[in-house]
Amino acid sequence: MKTMNRGRRVMAASMLAFGLAACGGGSGAQSTPSPVTPPAAGTTVRADFSATNAEYPNPERGFYRAASGNLDGLSAAQVADAYAAGFRLMYTRIDLEAYREADIPDDYLNRLEVAFATARAGGVKLIVRATYNYPRGETEYRDAKDASLERVLSHLNQLKPVFARNADVISVMQAGFIGAWGEWHTSSNNLTTPENRTRIKDALLDAVPSTRFVQFRYPPYIQDWTPTLPSLEAALTGSYRIGFHNDCFMASSTDVGTYDENATVRAGQQQYTGALGDLAPFGGETCNPADEANPTPRTTCAEILSEGAHYNLTYLNDSYYRPLFHNNWISNGCMAQVQRSMGYRFGLVSLTHPASATKGGAIAVSGVVRNSGWARLYNPRPVEIVLRHSASGTVRRFEAIGVDPRRWLPGADATIAATLTVPTDLAAGVYQVWLALPDADGRLKSDVRYSIRLANADDAAKGQKWDSTLGAFATGTKVEVR
Repeated sequence: MKTMNRGRRVMAASMLAFGLAACGGGSGAQSTPSPVTPPAAGTTVRADFSATNAEYPNPERGFYRAASGNLDGLSAAQVADAYAAGFRLMYTRIDLEAYREADIPDDYLNRLEVAFATARAGGVKLIVRATYNYPRGETEYRDAKDASLERVLSHLNQLKPVFARNADVISVMQAGFIGAWGEWHTSSNNLTTPENRTRIKDALLDAVPSTRFVQFRYPPYIQDWTPTLPSLEAALTGSYRIGFHNDCFMASSTDVGTYDENATVRAGQQQYTGALGDLAPFGGETCNPADEANPTPRTTCAEILSEGAHYNLTYLNDSYYRPLFHNNWISNGCMAQVQRSMGYRFGLVSLTHPASATKGGAIAVSGVVRNSGWARLYNPRPVEIVLRHSASGTVRRFEAIGVDPRRWLPGADATIAATLTVPTDLAAGVYQVWLALPDADGRLKSDVRYSIRLANADDAAKGQKWDSTLGAFATGTKVEVR
């Protein structure tokens, strides 16, 4: 039975207590702010916020675009086109077919590095899978060849430093390597035996940076490794990093072989993967169920809305398999809801803090944030309180110490309690208060394309708005620093 929260249920808010540390500042490129009347000393400022149903492209969630070609050929034009179309995730494949019996050459590894840099420059993150084949049809599928266990382990050792240097633009890693399409249901080298697949699983978790999840294709394998799922703490600390991807999501009663033919066994597997989605990212694609006898694809709006929430759907292929699924969601009027529900969806509910503070003193900030999405945030990310001087426009950012937005669970309100110590070098004056969720990696932290946009409506009367230059949301509140 699912234990995490869902949007349709009434939830108790969870308390997140944290401190704040300064993390730099500078002048923004915004227009000159209007003069602001300082608030009266000793008063408390409160702001309430309105949600919006608008769909905003946000990092590490939503529909993804599959790159045309392989990772080593990823072009700036492809990435730019995807970004302009609203995609923040791209699926791409490391093609190792030519190296089934050889080391990966340095020039190929270098091309992978260039491709990751292309993604970074273009504002997207990648879902990555390595494969030794990519069959086009049933005949090719039967003849698909992978590599020996020793070769797979050697290749993972070669790829490990590449993954480490580019963890910032890897959203999630799909296990790959074994069998047709790297989907672990076949192997020409006996890689699906319990011993061999476990050795590859361990090597994958070692090769992929500790901040990133590795998704596997088949629930029974995951259940064998972890019969009892751990607590959320294990996922937050990186001691548990196994997820599930379903590449025939909703396509038949078994999702075309993803789950067991036996209904009782299948129900247990689905209960397990539903609970796994509370810990790890879940995504994949729908598929054509033509290969299964008398399939019963689940194509209605009621079914995608129910299963999206149950499995904590975070991402889905935009282009496959549209005829039965995406097109039905569009024609039946729920596509917009599907788009905005995938993954996390954070919105401020309220915020309160003192109207004034002294240098060296404290500003206590409290508030409520709501996650109305289907899933939690799965990769680490800081929360920042941003102060912008109302007269000069100078910006100072303060990172929340101890707060973890990965704890903001789907369908739940989280209560924020923050104490900001005012630096003694902070210029006196009135500051506008903003909230930001930038990327955790230093290479992307100042790139606002990788910041999370809150699902709050702009309100000119309250001074609340998203600023695409700051990558932050103006709360409409102010604090006077003396």
